[in-house]
Amino acid sequence: MKQFQKFGLVMGANFEAIAALFMAYYSAEWLNERYPQDFNWSAVTYVLALLLILRSWYVMLRTLIRDQKASEGQVKSALDGTNDDKRNR
Repeated sequence: MKQFQKFGLVMGANFEAIAALFMAYYSAEWLNERYPQDFNWSAVTYVLALLLILRSWYVMLRTLIRDQKASEGQVKSALDGTNDDKRNR
């Protein structure tokens, strides 16, 4: 994965987190106006936003770790002199 793609992945996850928090706030305000309950709807919407953010960060970190392991494997094979390219055989 190219460096700018990694940067874009991290920045995208951060912007997604900000958008999720804004949407949770405005959704809670709308729900409190339209569907008043004994409890505040922000307790529900913020929990859902937190779950969305955690899932987004999990996917981002999983992708970055998988890419890091793949690039370390390529560097190690290049240093060992083992290359799977058929032209070198």
